[in-house]
Amino acid sequence: MNDYEELLAEQEEEQLAEALAEEHQAELEIQLEQDEQPPQIDEPPETKKLKRDLQREALARLENAARTTADFHNVVSWWNRLDSNRERRERYHEVSRSGLDIPLDYGAALDGEIIPYDVNDVLIKQIRKGDYIDAIFHCPFELNELVTDVDLSKILNKLSDDHKEIIFNNIVRGISTKALGKIREQSDRNIRKVRATALKKINKALLKVLLSRKEKGYPLTIEEKLFIEKALDGSKGS
Repeated sequence: MNDYEELLAEQEEEQLAEALAEEHQAELEIQLEQDEQPPQIDEPPETKKLKRDLQREALARLENAARTTADFHNVVSWWNRLDSNRERRERYHEVSRSGLDIPLDYGAALDGEIIPYDVNDVLIKQIRKGDYIDAIFHCPFELNELVTDVDLSKILNKLSDDHKEIIFNNIVRGISTKALGKIREQSDRNIRKVRATALKKINKALLKVLLSRKEKGYPLTIEEKLFIEKALDGSKGS
C-alpha cells in the first residue's frame, strides 16, 4: 500500500468515526425527545386518517381566510409545526432504520450496502450517459481540457506541471493541502504557497482576457464583471 492509499484509508477511518459520533448523538437526541413526549394512544388507521384530513382542511381554510399579518404568521406557524413533525419522523427512520440495515458500528460502509458510492459519483453518472470527455481528461496534465472557454484553456495549458497537479488535486478533486503535502513530501505551507502562486498567475492572465473582451464590446457574465471589479480593486489596494 503506497502513501496515497494509506492516506485515503486514514481519511475513511476519520469519516467513519465522525459518522458514528453523529449517529450516536442523533440517537441520544431522539431518545430525549421520546422521553419528553406524552405516551401515544393507539388509534385505528381510520381515526388517524380522519384527523389528518381535518387538519388539512383546517389549514386550507386558514390560508384562504388569511388577510392580516397576524393571520399569515399563524399559517406559517402551522406549516413550521408540520415540517418539524415530518423532520422528526424522518430522523427516527434514518437513525433506527427499523432494523433493516446494519448500523455503522457493526462495520458497515459509509456508502451503504444497497447503493455504492460510485453510483452517485459525477464521472460515473456521465459515463453511464455516454459522456466520456470529463473521464478521459480527468488528469492533472489535461486540466485545460476540462474547461469550455478557449482563452481559459490556453491559460491553464501554460501552467507548469507542479501548478497543474496542485490545482487539479486541490480544487478539482478536493484533496486538502495537508494531504497533498504528505503525498508530495512537502509541508502544508509550501503547498498553499504554490497554489496561491498558480491562482495569482491564472487570475492575472484571465483579467487581461476579460478586459480585452470588455474593450471590444463583448458581453460578459455577472461573474466575469464581478471578477474584473474585484481584481481591479485588489490591484488598487496593493
